[in-house]
Amino acid sequence: MKFDEDEELSKSSPIRKHKVSKRKLVRESGDLPENSELGLVVAQIGNTVIVESDFDGKVEYIDCKVSGKIITPHSQSNLVAVGDKIQFLRSNSIAEDSGLVTGRIVAVEQRETYFSRKAAGRATREHVIAANCDKLLILSSLADPIYNRRFIDRVLLAAEFGDVQPAICVNKTDLFDDISAFEEDFEAYPKMGIEVFFVSALNQDGLNEIIKFTKDSTTLLFGPSGVGKSTLLNDLVGQEVQEVAEISERTGKGQHTTSAVRMFKLSDTTRLIDSPGVREFALWNVNREELPLYFRDFVKFMHDCKFTPCTHMHEPGCAVLAAVDRGDIDAERYQSYINLVESTDEIGF
Repeated sequence: MKFDEDEELSKSSPIRKHKVSKRKLVRESGDLPENSELGLVVAQIGNTVIVESDFDGKVEYIDCKVSGKIITPHSQSNLVAVGDKIQFLRSNSIAEDSGLVTGRIVAVEQRETYFSRKAAGRATREHVIAANCDKLLILSSLADPIYNRRFIDRVLLAAEFGDVQPAICVNKTDLFDDISAFEEDFEAYPKMGIEVFFVSALNQDGLNEIIKFTKDSTTLLFGPSGVGKSTLLNDLVGQEVQEVAEISERTGKGQHTTSAVRMFKLSDTTRLIDSPGVREFALWNVNREELPLYFRDFVKFMHDCKFTPCTHMHEPGCAVLAAVDRGDIDAERYQSYINLVESTDEIGF
């Protein structure tokens, strides 16, 4: 859904423009101030949210805060994420760091898609990294650091939960003369309809397929630290669309910015979302009984299991186990499933 006209919001949202009640700080629905404006969250740096607004036919950026009263259906996760469609109130002041007009976010629309994980640390809540993204490009590398298929499979599940189309990018092919063994290790994914791209961001080899994948969509780039994401992003973005990067750099001065997420507009129909590198990835709120449904390679076999429900771990007559034995299900994928089932505390069973 496009979010560039007041009419679109009024048609799709329970939010109505009127005076806001002061009874609650966070509410799921309510009335908006008459002077609120539509915007798109394009960056989060520390506590600052950069909002893109089409004001009188001209794109401008607003330095916003999330404070006071806010209307949002996302009270159980972070209230605002990059990609969120929002309403804000602008002020007459200028932010010292960014040099932008300041504002306050007063409402957040329902997210059509999302990519999230369990919040880092001891907090037992969901952290939405990006909202309303069409695609996810999972970044990994052949070495320094070597790819981790357990990590990749967890991220693929998170994409399935949030209804985001995933693909896998394996970087640093320039480090090897022959990558055929690595290509064999990733054969299971194309069989499930998940594209795998082997590239060298350093040499700009293999980028055409990624450009084709990301065209006419909003794509989140996500992966561990050290896989070459910054180099790849620079290859894809180019210098002519660095305005958001420059703004976020000014805004981030004096702030803790390792969690900064930024959106880059490559064209009217193509955007990339840059996310920080991660060391670990824990899934949020996974149900043990539903878990096999999100393993695409299991689904066509599991309905032939002798027992229902079936854990696909030890039951006699399990069609999934039989498929693993025959090689119809990749053994590494099955091991990822076992690891997830066994890590019940971590993924919230």
